[in-house]
Amino acid sequence: MAISPVQIGWIPYWNLLPLQHELRRISGGTVNMLSGHPTTVNKWLQDGHVSVAPASSIALLKSPRLELALPLGIASEGAVLSVYLGVRGDDRAIVEFIRGRQTELAGVFADACRRSDDPGARAGFIWSEVASYRPASMRLPALRLTSASAASAALTRVLLHLWFGEAAAGRILSTASVSDRSVAHDMDEAVLELVIGDEALQRRHEFRQIIDLGQTWFELTQLPFVFGLWQSNSKSMNAGLKSMLMDAASLAEARMVIEPQIYVPAQDFYCGNGEPVDLASYWKVIHYRLGERHFQSLLLYYALYLRMRGHREHEHDNERVTRWSRTWTQRDLGGMYL
Repeated sequence: MAISPVQIGWIPYWNLLPLQHELRRISGGTVNMLSGHPTTVNKWLQDGHVSVAPASSIALLKSPRLELALPLGIASEGAVLSVYLGVRGDDRAIVEFIRGRQTELAGVFADACRRSDDPGARAGFIWSEVASYRPASMRLPALRLTSASAASAALTRVLLHLWFGEAAAGRILSTASVSDRSVAHDMDEAVLELVIGDEALQRRHEFRQIIDLGQTWFELTQLPFVFGLWQSNSKSMNAGLKSMLMDAASLAEARMVIEPQIYVPAQDFYCGNGEPVDLASYWKVIHYRLGERHFQSLLLYYALYLRMRGHREHEHDNERVTRWSRTWTQRDLGGMYL
């Protein structure tokens, strides 16, 4: 009797193409990839339609039944290129304001790090410094969010609170529109638009300026940001699949830096202005394997997100991520996955 392929969720974006290439080669057809946008894959995973997937990092915090499957994800240390707030028109005041706040907030984050090693305590200090902040009289930007990504939308909400303070961020978010690519992007007056994935690579030319969310997070924390995490809806996972994923990720991550051209498709991928997207350069900023600094970043991100939602960090959530971090990092595994 033939064995049915393992069903895994898959996000069909260019940032995962090298991993997909290697996984298909290593698995020899024993893995079946079901493709959908990140929010769709999140739902499949939570509903049990698939057993494992590279789901949005925020899904792990929101869904207690999900587990970190293994120390893999989709991360960048600095600019990620495919997740950004596009700035429409020539609204220099908003951009200059955000840049100024970034400089101020970097000092707040650094002070929080000096005060405590605990991410919850750091988040508490940061939030106490920014929650009541009120920007000088200015026109608040109209915002459009994408319905395709939970992690990027959650990070955007956190950043808006850091930049504008609780009251102003609440006003921005209360009037924000949410759409997918099927809605004509030039039919509203949004000054800031959250764009992700392949669409983000194609549409950069449409915006006067780009606020890259990976770079923004790094400026504040000096840490990488983890947009996606390989998650499972079971505490146990097939050992063979784990091994295949780890091997595929290690090989893909190395080759997309050294010889990315092997993954570039024969047919060019074009921007809306007719220019080809430089996928080889794009892959060099993406990494799949996660280490201690990625988990530090996740804990701080989660703690800030909970503060934004009006909750203190939950000890259970801290314990879960800390446990995974200790399981998968150099202290316990001799660095075999770092």
